[in-house]
Amino acid sequence: MSGPQLCPARTPGTLGVCDAADPNVRSHPGATPGTTGVADGAALQNEGAPRARDSAESMVGQALVVGSGAAAIVRIPVPGTGGLALELSPRGWVPKGGSTSTLFVQSLDGKRNLRLDYGYNVTTKSVNYHWNQKGTFQEFKIADHALAGGGGKALYNVAKVAKVAGRGLLVVGAVIDAVSIVQAKKRWRQVAKVLAGWGGAWVGCKAVGAAGAAGGTLVEPGGGTAVGGFVGCAVGGALGYFGSSLAAESLYDWVEETWYDPLPQETQPWSAPL
Repeated sequence: MSGPQLCPARTPGTLGVCDAADPNVRSHPGATPGTTGVADGAALQNEGAPRARDSAESMVGQALVVGSGAAAIVRIPVPGTGGLALELSPRGWVPKGGSTSTLFVQSLDGKRNLRLDYGYNVTTKSVNYHWNQKGTFQEFKIADHALAGGGGKALYNVAKVAKVAGRGLLVVGAVIDAVSIVQAKKRWRQVAKVLAGWGGAWVGCKAVGAAGAAGGTLVEPGGGTAVGGFVGCAVGGALGYFGSSLAAESLYDWVEETWYDPLPQETQPWSAPL
């Protein structure tokens, strides 16, 4: 017994007779999208899904770049300290040869500070990694010139590298976003997406970084404050960039695709001339 008859994709006639569109006949799928068809007769493929996936992966990668770099320049608040914040650069007076510290929890004017330093320690009469503080003992209970130990050494070097690497990542992220704007088919859509992403990264870094700094302080004042703050900043910056970019993209598309029907004009009743 022979199987069901398979009609060709396009049978003779102006538009074809009994072709693939006929719901009562099994047939090949026919011409695939394109001017003359691509891989005609082959199984149809959803090209939109891979492209959407590639776009999402690209956005995630860019979010990680911007979020990781944000900690290098964002001032991360430390809750409950009267205005102190985590930074990788000093404020206020700096020695002519530059600061020997790499990590700072400081006020805006730099007069109150807790900083991780490497150099001569007047208390131990030796060169080592230690904390220097001015006006922050009440918040962190760390005395001036207190030894930082092995953890302090690691944190000192990580902060030193992060300051340079983080700013480099921000430059890379800015270049990538600038190129994406130039190459975008819908340029204003991409501009909105990029601006929202950077703004979201800034806000996310501060918010999640502050929460991380508060939690880290409970575990270990000083070192824990720094680790919690900077890790939180990187995570919050990445989430803020991704979420804000996605929201701006969706909002732009919604506005663009929404049609506002004009109100019908009121017609005046016809009246015959007197």
